[in-house]
Amino acid sequence: MKYFTLSSLKKLTILGIIFIILLIIAEIILSWFKLFPDDYYTMTPNSGFTWTITPNEIIGIQGDSEIAFDAIGARSISNLEEKENKIAVFGGSTTACFALTQQLTWPALLEKKLGDTYWVGNFGRPGNSSNHHVLQFKHILEKPELKEVKTVLIMQGVNDFVGSLVSKERYINSDTKSLAKFAFQHTPEVDLPFYKRRTLYKLAVSAKNKIKFHFKHKEHLTKAVATITNLRHNAELTNTLPDLTESLNHYEKNTLELIKLAKAKGIQLIFIQQATMWKPDLEAKYEKLLLTSGFENNDGFYSTEALYQGMEVFNAKLKDICNQNNISFIDLDLPKTTDSFYDDFHFNESGARLVSNQIYKFLSSSK
Repeated sequence: MKYFTLSSLKKLTILGIIFIILLIIAEIILSWFKLFPDDYYTMTPNSGFTWTITPNEIIGIQGDSEIAFDAIGARSISNLEEKENKIAVFGGSTTACFALTQQLTWPALLEKKLGDTYWVGNFGRPGNSSNHHVLQFKHILEKPELKEVKTVLIMQGVNDFVGSLVSKERYINSDTKSLAKFAFQHTPEVDLPFYKRRTLYKLAVSAKNKIKFHFKHKEHLTKAVATITNLRHNAELTNTLPDLTESLNHYEKNTLELIKLAKAKGIQLIFIQQATMWKPDLEAKYEKLLLTSGFENNDGFYSTEALYQGMEVFNAKLKDICNQNNISFIDLDLPKTTDSFYDDFHFNESGARLVSNQIYKFLSSSK
């Protein structure tokens, strides 16, 4: 029995050719509209999303988080072009503050305190470490819109420390291309494979991500907290950290590179130490809120005291580098309670206020 005749095969071939031609025409037309960025952006310009927050799971946050990014991919609350004084902020999730709605992040609160002439652009990306900050400093600050930036704040440390625990090899030896994928939501098209430069491909990926976010990631934060908390509660905790010497040396190398880049641009660089809830003999009601593993895929968990000791070493290293190079360092002093955090180190609403108050006090005293 023949399923395809010669005539039907010819028709299918013609239809296939017509379809390919239509795709090519569509690609040519769509490419004229420049629908997607062709430069370095930490987040997609003029985009946003909302995270659903469950208050009884995320302590100290009262409502859903509205997240939006401006024309240069920064999470900001005002128009960059209308401001005389511009400050750029880099960091990981404790800077991005995705659990907090736009106006309640510490960079936004800091801008309000500084006054109407200031713009504070939040370029934080969850998971970013000093590895990524070096690349971001090099490329983001090259944007014409940011040529007048004279102050850069960087909150770093925890992702360097935890990243080195999860995989020292990856933390120390990742190549620039791999790091750029995590440091930026978008990079210049010349860095992308041919098919990923096509507008149709980007539209398909964008549609897929929006559908995935709607059905899965909208409540990601609350679900992740519940899942990992349960894993940690039932795990046997590891009390001894691996040797951190190589990781600390790499951290120092990155930090010195950031200082070098800042001096070359005439920028005042200010590092902010990583505050956490970790401490020896942490009260049980706070201990149950902790999530950090320190192992690949949450296959194990370090004890709170071990994490505290490691973070102290990384913070001390950063402070020492700043002292040796005459670089400003803000030593945050926060309560190790839910007055500051909703988990190990992420700020809740009151924590963000405390952070903005202390940074504002430092900036005001150094004018």
